[in-house]
Amino acid sequence: SIGVGNLAGSQTVVRTVTSVAQENGWRDYTVSVDAPDGFEVTVSPSSFSLKSGQSVTYEVTITNIGAPAGEWRFGSLTWSDDTGHYDVYSPIAVRAALFGAPAEVAGSGTSGATSFDVSFGYTGSYAAAPHGLSADAPTSNSIGQDPDQTYPSGDDSPVGVQKIDFPISGAAFVRWELVIPGDDDIDLFLEDSSGTIVAASTNGGTDELIELFLPADDTYTMVVHGWSVPNAPLPYTLHYWEVPLASGGSLSVDSAPASAVVGQTGTIDVSWSGLVNGSYLGAVSHTGDVGLMGLTLVEVDV
Repeated sequence: SIGVGNLAGSQTVVRTVTSVAQENGWRDYTVSVDAPDGFEVTVSPSSFSLKSGQSVTYEVTITNIGAPAGEWRFGSLTWSDDTGHYDVYSPIAVRAALFGAPAEVAGSGTSGATSFDVSFGYTGSYAAAPHGLSADAPTSNSIGQDPDQTYPSGDDSPVGVQKIDFPISGAAFVRWELVIPGDDDIDLFLEDSSGTIVAASTNGGTDELIELFLPADDTYTMVVHGWSVPNAPLPYTLHYWEVPLASGGSLSVDSAPASAVVGQTGTIDVSWSGLVNGSYLGAVSHTGDVGLMGLTLVEVDV
């Protein structure tokens, strides 16, 4: 089967077919395509010859030529041999997206530049804007063992459960990260001002990450939980980045498509300057006819 969950523009999928025919002679196969509505589907090669046990790889390119974003559309392709004995059927399921761009790009240096492509699943207005870069604002402390390894519970104390407030206002994106090599296991729980847990990271070991996209203005509380701390007290550093919704800062968008055309791809060039040692996070926002469609994060280490 062939499935593409978010398609803006064009995407190529590779598949391999193997002959299981009982006969040993050559058989010639030709493809026929029933394309999902709003998409164009091409197959290369469109024909091939196989003996029993042989395989061939082919490419299926699916292009959005007018499908509405967010709706699944269905089709198929069928390989048929020239004798009419064999039909090999593959269903196709595709959901169009308004745009496609990398979730994150990276760079380094006090000044620098990078670029990435954006593809469009609609025709209309488009604008790319820079946000940040925002420096890491770390919090360091030491933590011990929570006796019952449960949060929240009646025995919670600052020994194994620590709380740090983060007032957030006008943010496009926020990230908390806590990584400690070894066997110690610290978990993170994020609460809003009402005390409701809105996010958590409880991976094995200490490799924790919590991110919020367009968080509501509030004072959030990060709970650092000592789930397993055999070598207490354990020093830790909780890293934090808050990317503003307002555009501007040390990140610049130097060039970008002026509008969107369905099925087309453009390049966005970004640069930064004036940084000092540290870790920075920013974003490029993608705005179209429907408003803000998403972000591409820009991570820079100096």
